[in-house]
Amino acid sequence: MARRRTVSNWLGLLLALALMIGIFSNIVYPQNFKATVLVLLGCLVVWAGHRWYIQRVNQLSTQLVNRLIVIAFVVMVLVQLFVLNFLPASVFHDPFRVIYQAEQLSVGHYDWGSSLYFWRFPNNVPLTVLLAGWLKLASLVQLGTTTAIHVLSLILLDSLIAMSLWTVRYLTKHQAAVVTLAVFFLVSPFAYTYYLQVFYSDVPTLLCLSIAFNILLRWPHYSTRQRWLFGIALLIDIVLGGVIKPNLIVMAVAVVLAVIVLAIRSRKILKRYWVPFAVIMLAFALMMPTAAGLKRAGHFTAHPTEQFPTMHWIWMGYNPNYSGKYNFSDVQKLSQLPNIQQRQTYLKHALPARLKQLGAWGIVKRWGLKAAILLNVTRLQSAYTGGLVSSPAWYQHVEAPLSIIGSTIMRIGFIMLDLLAIIKCLRYWRQPKRHDDPVMTLAILTALGYIAFHTLLWESEPRYGQAIAPLLLLISTMRLPDVTPIREAWSLRRRMIVTGVLGLGLAGMYVTESVPLPRPNKVMVASQMSQLSLQFDAKRTPIAAHETVSQRVRLNVAARKMAVSVAPHAQFDGILVNEKTHQRYHLLRTQRALVYHHTIPVGHYQIRVTNQLNRTQGLLLSKTIAYRLAPEPLVYQHRSRPFESFVYEFSR
Repeated sequence: MARRRTVSNWLGLLLALALMIGIFSNIVYPQNFKATVLVLLGCLVVWAGHRWYIQRVNQLSTQLVNRLIVIAFVVMVLVQLFVLNFLPASVFHDPFRVIYQAEQLSVGHYDWGSSLYFWRFPNNVPLTVLLAGWLKLASLVQLGTTTAIHVLSLILLDSLIAMSLWTVRYLTKHQAAVVTLAVFFLVSPFAYTYYLQVFYSDVPTLLCLSIAFNILLRWPHYSTRQRWLFGIALLIDIVLGGVIKPNLIVMAVAVVLAVIVLAIRSRKILKRYWVPFAVIMLAFALMMPTAAGLKRAGHFTAHPTEQFPTMHWIWMGYNPNYSGKYNFSDVQKLSQLPNIQQRQTYLKHALPARLKQLGAWGIVKRWGLKAAILLNVTRLQSAYTGGLVSSPAWYQHVEAPLSIIGSTIMRIGFIMLDLLAIIKCLRYWRQPKRHDDPVMTLAILTALGYIAFHTLLWESEPRYGQAIAPLLLLISTMRLPDVTPIREAWSLRRRMIVTGVLGLGLAGMYVTESVPLPRPNKVMVASQMSQLSLQFDAKRTPIAAHETVSQRVRLNVAARKMAVSVAPHAQFDGILVNEKTHQRYHLLRTQRALVYHHTIPVGHYQIRVTNQLNRTQGLLLSKTIAYRLAPEPLVYQHRSRPFESFVYEFSR
């Protein structure tokens, strides 16, 4: 008799199809044939050796595996501490604005008008207020802003990693699964780059989802007392996750759909989970009042003249001349309108016009492109960072190879995760009629919700796609009832022959390809890119007539270009002085920066910017209360200012 499949089974198939786009994207992007061949070679090696590896690792004792995981975790933390101390990155864009404003709030400065950013995009206000609370708490134990941010990043990221390992350990008895995950965290950039060096909303969201689904997994096994305890924890977890990252609302939709599916198919199972599902829905009901309360606590007041309608994100995602990501030209266009009402009126006509211009086939292609962007991890490690603050000489020699290796490992790792999730979804699709796992169903629905939200509605970024990583990890390791096994068509000997031929072919293509592996257009030697941004009308620092502002910079390797940002059309003169030889490099004035495009040798330098006019001018400077921006202080008005800096970059 033909097997009848449930809605849950078909949802698994739909997720599998979406993840295939992610696999394709991670194989071919960036468009470099040699990099693609390298990724395919890595995937082939993993596929060819996975059975041997699994057999050997599964023979290890649980005690030995636990020790190996602890050792890997300790080594990872030591490397993280090394990175934070000796390889700090310059954080810019939204994360820096959040840190800047949180620091202001933590000392009682409730002025949100340093830039237009929060008035224009108030969704980050709750995160900023929560971070301000953490900085207040850290100040009680004499932790400065920089150290407090690093400690918080370490706590959140390593909690996420520990929770991920715990999830896999709980869901599968195979030692190879948890060992592989521990090795991935140890050797990939995941634990050492963006998620560690930049505090933002992404890691809290990943941790929130991981905690929520771990509670759901264990719910049937909790005692009454534990259910009270973990029910409260689940409520707090979802509320915090929702106010930090509002797109978590897709989980509420997923819960409603999961309840409908279970109510139709298996009310007995639904009865076991109605309490945590009700808690999740209560948490989402409390999300908006909590966010409003946090805004009041931070003395935040909305400014309709600056605020953008929610619809503008959808409109931006369908820009025919762009890829569906954040588009500054669209922001500029809307900012020219006087208030939110006129922007809403404009978008009511502009959005349909864009959809009409794209046409039906263009819209479908846009969905595919946005999904490919969403599920790609190639550039994730460099998100929101403007390079290292001061790159050591030894690191400059290995930075490009490490970047290529790290990007390749990330691509292979997430391709394998997507592939495992696809296999599990296809197995779920083949399940008997009456099998409806509520946690699996909810995980699939939530993952589909995130993909649909950023593919069909919102703008798309690789960071947003990371939200489904804990869900895919859970899906790929959950146990399912046995189904009729698929008989293997190939013998071991045939598989080995095919693998060998493919491997030799790919290796030959890699060696003979003349186009090199992709490298960044510029590698930072020293940088300080943190700023509130003039695009958000950041306040400029007034510099008196004929006054000079200076800052020391150390170059550990020679640079080929340098730039110091100034306000547009500001008439400042700049020179770069070698402190040892006293050689002067005169900077060329452009519309937005003072630049020098010739070789600058290794050494200690001083950037000097002078207002040559007979009147005061505004200069773009970054300043904080206690968050260190650069190794050396800014000097002007005969004062050394350790928490102020030019916005500059030296690159090669």
